[in-house]
Amino acid sequence: MVRWISLFVVVLVIGFFVYIKINNRPPEDLGVTAGVFNPCPTTPNCVSSQADKADAEHYIAPLIYRGSRKDTQLDIESYFLDQGNAKIVNSQLGYVHIEVASAWFGYIDDVEFYLPEADSVVHVRSASRVGYSDLDVNRQRIEKLKDHLKD
Repeated sequence: MVRWISLFVVVLVIGFFVYIKINNRPPEDLGVTAGVFNPCPTTPNCVSSQADKADAEHYIAPLIYRGSRKDTQLDIESYFLDQGNAKIVNSQLGYVHIEVASAWFGYIDDVEFYLPEADSVVHVRSASRVGYSDLDVNRQRIEKLKDHLKD
């Protein structure tokens, strides 16, 4: 009996990691179109500064910066690369897409930044690829970045 239970647990764990691997593919709808990110899904695992302010689950305030647009973007990129679990997928002046992997299971979150040329603001969108809830990880990630940019 113990042998069957052990086998069942092993199959379950392997199945879990296969599920993550299959569903951890990058979304095809990332980027900025006419100055706007794609909206967050209805699930509570995404935050965006371009979500409706009345949508408290998804809305997060944009980041305000002082200094140059280019220096701010480089600061954001350096901040994430210093974390050790992120990689830059796309970087061009005014837009950055970064993938951040969780330590335990390898869940990947897509974090996007849009720095419009005319404003001193950084619009953000941080979304999990897999799962329903992110336990507020995406919001906390952006709040920590906000604190970093204030310093």
